[in-house]
Amino acid sequence: MNKNLIFQQLFDLQSSTFTYLLADRVTKQAVLIDTVIENVARDLKLIDELDLNLIYVLDTHIHADHVTGSGKIRSDRSVKTAVPKKANVPCADLNLVEGDEIHFGQFKIQVLETPGHTDASLSFVCEGMVFSGDALLIRGTGRTDFQSGSAAELFDSITKKLFILPASTKLYPGHDYNGLTSSTIDAEIKHNPRAGGGKTKDQFIQIMSELKLAYPKKIKEALPANLVCGNIGNKDVDVQFATIAAHEAQDQLAGMLVVDVRGPDEFVGELGHIHGSHQITLGESLKEFLQGYDRNESLFFVCKSGRRSAEAARMAVEMGYQKVSHLQGGIKAWSEQQLPIEK
Repeated sequence: MNKNLIFQQLFDLQSSTFTYLLADRVTKQAVLIDTVIENVARDLKLIDELDLNLIYVLDTHIHADHVTGSGKIRSDRSVKTAVPKKANVPCADLNLVEGDEIHFGQFKIQVLETPGHTDASLSFVCEGMVFSGDALLIRGTGRTDFQSGSAAELFDSITKKLFILPASTKLYPGHDYNGLTSSTIDAEIKHNPRAGGGKTKDQFIQIMSELKLAYPKKIKEALPANLVCGNIGNKDVDVQFATIAAHEAQDQLAGMLVVDVRGPDEFVGELGHIHGSHQITLGESLKEFLQGYDRNESLFFVCKSGRRSAEAARMAVEMGYQKVSHLQGGIKAWSEQQLPIEK
C-alpha cells in the first residue's frame, strides 16, 4: 500500500457493517465509504484526530440493514454525498456510474457497477483494494431476494467484474458476520462456497434460491431513510409512511388506492399484479397523478421488490399526502405468500 494512503476499517456491531476511511496523508483529503448513522460521531472524531478534510461520503447501495450517515455528515461538514445513479436518490450530490472516478489528493477511486444484491449496487477500486459493498463477501455473497435483486446479475458482477481484478487485490466487503475483516480476490475465486470454486451460473442461482433468509430487522426504517440520504427526522425532509408486510397488507387494502409503480410491461408480466391496482409508472407519470389527486385519500404503493414503492411513498408524502404506505418486499413478497394475483 502506498505510504501516503491512510486506511482505516471501522465496524458497527449492531448491523455488522464495515465503514472505510481513505485519506491522502499529504493533502489530508478524505473519503468515507458506507457510513452508519449511529456512528457518525465516532467517524468524525477520528477524522478530526487525524486532522483530515473529509470531502466525500460514498454509499455502495441503498442499504436495508442500517441507515446511512451521509446526510447527517453533510449537515455538519462541507462534503459531497454519492450513491449509484440507478438508485435514484435526488438528495445525493453525485450519482455514480461505471467508469466514474472519485479523486482525493493523489489517489482515485474507480467505480464499478456490480448489480445483483440490488439493481443499483457499486464496488469501489483503489490502490489494490476493492470495496465490494454487499456484492461479494468473505466466503459469501450478498442476498438477491429483494430490492430488485437478481442472482444471475450478481453472478455476472462477481465473475465478470470482481474476479477479473488482479488476484492479489484485497477484498473489503460491506459486512462480515464471522469475525473476518478481509480476503483477496484469489482466495474468493478458489474458496467462496457460493460463487467460487468453478461454480456455474446455474449452480449459483440454485444456491441463492435456497437461502430463505429473514428480512433485515431495520428494513422498514432503513430503506425509506436511505432514499433521502438518511435524513428522516430532519424537519426539512421528514418522510413518514408505513411499510406493510404482505401477510398483513391484504386485510388493510379496503379504502386504499393501490398504485403499482412498475412499468406497463412489468404490470402485466410474469409476476402479475394485485387485483384492482392502478398502474402508474414511477417518475413524471406518478408526479402528474399525485398533483391532481385528493391528498386526503389513502395511497398504497406497490412495485417488484419494495424499493420503487418506497420512493413513490416518499414522493407522495413530500407532496402533502398523509395516509401513505407501501408493500414491503413488493409483488415478489406478495406472491411468495400465495396471495391473489391477476395476470
